[in-house]
Amino acid sequence: MSPFINLFYINRGLSGTEIGFLGTITAVSGLISAPFWGHLNDSMKKPRRMLQVALAVNSLAYFLISRQNAFLYLAIIVGVNGLITSGIDPLQSTQALGIADRANAGFGSIRLFGSLGWAITAPLSGILIQHTSLLSAFYAYTGFLLMAAIVLFFIKGDVRRPQGQEPAEKLPMRQVFNEMIKNRELMALLAAMTLVWLAMNCVKFESVYLQQMGASSTVIGWVNTIGAVIEVPMMLVSDKVMRRFSPVVTLIMGFLFYAFGLTFIMLRPSVLTIVIYRAVAGIALSFYYISYTNYIVRRAPAGQTATVMALYSVTFAGIINIIAAPLCGWIMDTLGIHYLYVIAVISYIAAAVIIYLTVARRSLRKAPPVDLEPLGG
Repeated sequence: MSPFINLFYINRGLSGTEIGFLGTITAVSGLISAPFWGHLNDSMKKPRRMLQVALAVNSLAYFLISRQNAFLYLAIIVGVNGLITSGIDPLQSTQALGIADRANAGFGSIRLFGSLGWAITAPLSGILIQHTSLLSAFYAYTGFLLMAAIVLFFIKGDVRRPQGQEPAEKLPMRQVFNEMIKNRELMALLAAMTLVWLAMNCVKFESVYLQQMGASSTVIGWVNTIGAVIEVPMMLVSDKVMRRFSPVVTLIMGFLFYAFGLTFIMLRPSVLTIVIYRAVAGIALSFYYISYTNYIVRRAPAGQTATVMALYSVTFAGIINIIAAPLCGWIMDTLGIHYLYVIAVISYIAAAVIIYLTVARRSLRKAPPVDLEPLGG
């Protein structure tokens, strides 16, 4: 669904600015509700049930979106969906990290299956859409998410939280905020991620760019497969790199790989350079996603892993998206998509510089690195 959602909106007659505002609505809904879901995850005995509900609601919402043509109805559904499903990413990440940690394995050993799923479904979705319609992707998305919710019933054992993050006393949200603000490394990450979230919004119109270049839905599907195929082995590699150099260094590497790949499109936009970027982005995402998750979890206040993850992944990201989503849509409408890639390259480089100047130099002087200590805040 992901590579084709903006094509669906374009086919429904929405402008780039309207598409951007749908992103803003999602962001507003998420930033309101995500800390609540994270807080529940840190205190509930069976947080998997909450994840199952979120997956089921998300599947229903996308089915309803596929039946709409009017911007108003789309905005309402997207907003309600954002309230319920904003916790999916932090919930699944913290629960998966908990399983990996208890098995003495890296987070990448689980996350690589997400890349494998993407690698399989992205080209099949493109072929399916090419021979049927965009609606087929919505129906497949609905079915797969319902299956994912059902599969969670069969996971045995406690998968709630990583080692060292067992709930201490339940902290009020205000105290969690205060502890985060006092943490220099979490604040540095927030500054860097502000630029990264801007960059991510800039490249969300890639499928539209490819369509403007004459690429078919099948080609768009295959383009989105390239990075996912590379991610599968790179998730394991990133685990090893992170253990060797720490999440801080691995995070910087991820930012720079993104900037390097986007430079090809910035200098010479074409289907080929987008393919090259996707290949490099497979490496970048592996380094970024694994290190980003570990970076936050290892610095979260004790017992507040999911809360802090939700604040960063949804609430803080949502605040930036409120501005960035319509801004990027406006830039596309007025200046053209190419300028979005220029902004993205600059943003990723600046994010890497921030982490290096504020965190990396100090962390690298420590032995052993603080990132290799047991999880526990």
